[in-house]
Amino acid sequence: MEIVVSLLLGIAIGSVFTYYFLQKIQQKEIVREYETQIQILKEKHQQALKEAKNRSLDGSRAVIKGKIAEQLAPVLPNFKYLPSDTRFIGDPVDYIIFNGYTDVKDNGGNENNLEVVILDVKTGQADLSQLQQAIAKAINTVRVRFEVVRHETFKQVATQKKYSIKDIQKTHPRAYERWTKTEDERLRQRYKQGVTINNLAREFQRKPGGIRSRLKKLGLLQ
Repeated sequence: MEIVVSLLLGIAIGSVFTYYFLQKIQQKEIVREYETQIQILKEKHQQALKEAKNRSLDGSRAVIKGKIAEQLAPVLPNFKYLPSDTRFIGDPVDYIIFNGYTDVKDNGGNENNLEVVILDVKTGQADLSQLQQAIAKAINTVRVRFEVVRHETFKQVATQKKYSIKDIQKTHPRAYERWTKTEDERLRQRYKQGVTINNLAREFQRKPGGIRSRLKKLGLLQ
C-alpha cells in the first residue's frame, strides 16, 4: 500500500514539475515571439526612415537640378533665344526675353521684329502653377501695357502756390483781422440760427477756415 501511495505521489510531483516546465517553455516561446515581432517592427521602421530620407534627398536633388536648369537654360544648345536678349527674374516666371533686342541695339535691326516673350523653364512633368496660368492668360488676352513713371512723381515736394495776405483779402477782405466783441456776438447768434459756414464766411468777409477757428474758440464748434 505504501508503495502504491509513494508511486502515485511521485507521479503527481512529476506532473506538477512537467506542467511547470511546460509553462516556462511556453512563456519563453511567447517572449521570443514578442521579441521577434518587435525586431520586425524595428526593421520596418528603419526601412521606412531610410526610404523617406531617400525620397527627401531625391526631391531636393530634383529641386536643385530644376534651379540649375532654370539658370543655365539660355546657354544650353537647344535654347532658341540669344542669352543677351534674356533677363532672368526667377519669380513668378523665370525669364523675360526681349527677342530681337540685341539685333536692334547692335546691328540696327528692324524694330518691328522685336517681341517680348515671357518664358518659364519646367523639368519632367511639372505644370504651370495657378498664378503662372493667370499670367499666361493675361498675356494671351492682351492685358499687357507699357508704362513710364517719372522720377518727379515720387518726390514729396509741395507744389501749391503760396498766397500773400493781400491776395487772400482780395476775396475775403477781413481775413486775418482781429475779431471784435460785436462780431463775436453776431457770429454766435447767426451760427445758432443755423447759418452755414460758407454763408457766414461771405457775411463776415472771412475765410471758411477762419470762421471755424473762431467758432471753436467761442466753444460753439468741436
